[in-house]
Amino acid sequence: MKEAKPKDRGVLSLIAELGSESSAHGLARIVSSKQTKRRLIWTILVIIGLAAATVQFSMLVKKYLQFQVVEVSEVKDSMPVEFPAITVCNIEPISLRKVRKLLSLPNADLKRWLEFVYRFKFGKQTAHLTSIRAFYENLGDEAEYVRHELKDFIKHCRFNKDQCGSSNFTMSFDGNYYSCFTFNRGHYDKILMHSTGPENGLSLILAVDNDNPPLGTYGVYNIDSNILHSAGVRVVVHAPNTMPSPVNHGIDVPPGYSSSIGLKAVLHTRLSEPYGNCSNSVLEGAESYNNTFFTCLQMCKQRIIIEKCRCKSSGLPEVQSSANVPFCGYIENWRDMIASPNQYPHDVYLPRLICEEHVSHEMTTDRSYEVSCKCVQPCHETTFQKSVSLSYWPLEFYQLNILELLYNGSIDQNRLKEAYTVLSNLTKQESMKHESSKEKENMEAGYSSQEREEADRASKLIRQNLLRVNIYLEDLSVVEFRQMPAYDLADLFADIGGTMGLWMGISVLTIMELVELVIRLILLMFRSETRQMPEKQTIPNGMVQPERRQFLQTGFESSV
Repeated sequence: MKEAKPKDRGVLSLIAELGSESSAHGLARIVSSKQTKRRLIWTILVIIGLAAATVQFSMLVKKYLQFQVVEVSEVKDSMPVEFPAITVCNIEPISLRKVRKLLSLPNADLKRWLEFVYRFKFGKQTAHLTSIRAFYENLGDEAEYVRHELKDFIKHCRFNKDQCGSSNFTMSFDGNYYSCFTFNRGHYDKILMHSTGPENGLSLILAVDNDNPPLGTYGVYNIDSNILHSAGVRVVVHAPNTMPSPVNHGIDVPPGYSSSIGLKAVLHTRLSEPYGNCSNSVLEGAESYNNTFFTCLQMCKQRIIIEKCRCKSSGLPEVQSSANVPFCGYIENWRDMIASPNQYPHDVYLPRLICEEHVSHEMTTDRSYEVSCKCVQPCHETTFQKSVSLSYWPLEFYQLNILELLYNGSIDQNRLKEAYTVLSNLTKQESMKHESSKEKENMEAGYSSQEREEADRASKLIRQNLLRVNIYLEDLSVVEFRQMPAYDLADLFADIGGTMGLWMGISVLTIMELVELVIRLILLMFRSETRQMPEKQTIPNGMVQPERRQFLQTGFESSV
């Protein structure tokens, strides 16, 4: 049998030494066992344990690479809460008072448009052509004129016990509601609230301009619309610097009532890659707004309609590519058609509007388009839970004084002006009739039936046109829904340690033993090479030895 070299014997003895001292119990048994059969059994057991540990290790790594998340909720107290943005829109988009003025003009396009809609037939698109959106799509300038203005709409504003005014509001144009006004748009610093209740929130008195229509002239009721042809205000509560969507996220507030909207903040914290795909970026195509998933989808729908129909929808947000794109409901030659109706077919075909309705219906029934939109949730988002309550407002006893405070004697709105005149005259008459305190107590008994009817009508007119809305935080506690890794790196290491300990009896210290073995083997090999260096310098066949050669070389150098 060939005898092992000293180097090999050193390696084997080193492995045997560390194996016998190893904390991995199976390896120690293999090295220390005297009997071959016993050593074989332990070897098989170690191989089985190693295979099982490898399988379970791969399962753990696969579980980690799935990057699953769990959502936990937490109530946070004793912290300031940011006040939201509040957007208010008049449910009736147009001012009937302005419509009356517009119809009095001889060349107003509104007259011709109404005649055009009544004269021609549009099939299934008739409902759209008689809608507010079609009016805006085809008569943009006149639609701008008849919209509600801030000074006529918001008559009183108070926030956190201080007065607020027009400078605190930003106007935006919506295809369904025309003028909408946003408080706390987000241009300035955050408004942090430290108190709750209506007195510490936003209080608005709004005039809905529910005026009498011109006698003999009435609007076209769109039976297919679920949102129009009612009186009141649409209120949207949303995070500052986000785009409001009154149609989808608003609350209807009726006139004649004081509406209280209590808010509770809800914070959503989401994970980014690799656990999620949230983003803190601004909206692509509307960089002045922060990203929200819903608004991103709405803008994506607009891009799809533009791509497929070569037109844009007035019911969706504008995008950068839509600046010079016509509305799908725009009829370019409608003025010529009404001027010479006999030269055009009675049935009007509107391919772009048909395309818009078809594509919109497809996106409503099939959400596969969302994949191409690549919209993601924001990493940090604040929403608000809302509770709404109503109370009768204003009481008849205070109605005259309210009109005096809000309008200061100058009322343009016909119905409110009529109510003010009636109540003012009744008050003056009764003041003149009754001078003693006893007579004042019997003032109500002295009203005639006609005066009572006039007073009731005045009260009704006031309540039909005015409303108050209070929006406030009812709780400073914030509910946070926070995403967390369901299985993070610490869990992976812990499970790997448990797996290796279960199947192999291996711990971190065992791995250090393996590192020690590798280091000692390297040192052993290095020392063996060092010892062999002099042997390689000897010269066989009786030639001069290295020591002798060095001596001769030294002598030669000295003689030189």
